Amino acid sequence: MFVRIGDFIFEITLDDAKLWKKSMDAIVNLVKEGSFEFDKDGIRLMAMDPSQISMLIFNLPSSAFSSYNVSEKAKLGINIEEFSKIMGRMRTKEKMVLKYDGSNKLDVTFIAEKSRRSFKIPIIDVTPGPSKALQIEYNTHVKMKAVIFKEILKDVALISPHVLLVADVKRFKVEATGDNSGVEIDYEGDVEVKADGVTHGLFSRDYLDDMTKGSEDDAELTIYLGSPTQTDKRPKPLKLEYKIGPASFIYFLAPRIETD
Repeated sequence: MFVRIGDFIFEITLDDAKLWKKSMDAIVNLVKEGSFEFDKDGIRLMAMDPSQISMLIFNLPSSAFSSYNVSEKAKLGINIEEFSKIMGRMRTKEKMVLKYDGSNKLDVTFIAEKSRRSFKIPIIDVTPGPSKALQIEYNTHVKMKAVIFKEILKDVALISPHVLLVADVKRFKVEATGDNSGVEIDYEGDVEVKADGVTHGLFSRDYLDDMTKGSEDDAELTIYLGSPTQTDKRPKPLKLEYKIGPASFIYFLAPRIETD
C-alpha cells in the first residue's frame, strides 16, 4: 500500500536535469523499456536487453536529489526510448520534477527561471526482468579512462564484430581477427591491471559499444574478467562499471563461445 504525499505517491526534484538525460542516454543504448523502482534509498533499474545477452543495473541514490519524497516503494514500467526523447527536449539549467499519483502516467516537469513544461509518460506493462544481480567472483580487473576503451572499440570496428580481451598481471591486450585482417592493441601504461595470471574472454564489440557509449570520456571504467575454475568450467561473463556523477552503471555481458 502506498502512503500518499499530498496528491502524489512520490515527488522528487533534480536540480540539474542533465544528469537524468545522461543516465537515460546510457540506458537506452541497451534497454528499450524497463521497470524502475523508486524507494527511500533512490531509483534503481535492473533489466536485460531483448536478446538476453547483457544485463544492466542502474542506481541513482536519493542524495542526488534536492528534494526526495517517496513514502513507499513504487515500481513503474517505462518505455525508455520515449523517456529519452523527452529528455532530449531538456534545456540548459533546467530542474526536473518527477511526480506519480498512482495513475497510468508519470509526470515529468522541466522548470526554468521563466518557464515550466510538463510531459506525461504512460506507465506500461513490462516483462519481469532479473530479480537480483549476478553473484560472480572475478580474479581480474582492468581500470582505464572510458575514452581509452571507446577508442579501442573504434579500432576493432574496422576488423571484426568480436573482440578478445586479455589481461596478464600488469598488461592489457586486445585482439580482433577478420577474414584477412587483424588488430592487436597492447597497454602497459594508461591502464591499471590486477590479475593472478592470464585471463581472457571473447565478447561482442557491438554490445560493448552500447554499454560504454553513454559514459563520459574522463570517467573511470572498470572491466572485470573471470577464468573458468575446476568447479565451473564455463566461460564467465564480463562485468563493466562506471559512474555518471552520483549515478552508477553495472553491466554484464555473456561471452561468445566458439565452436569447432
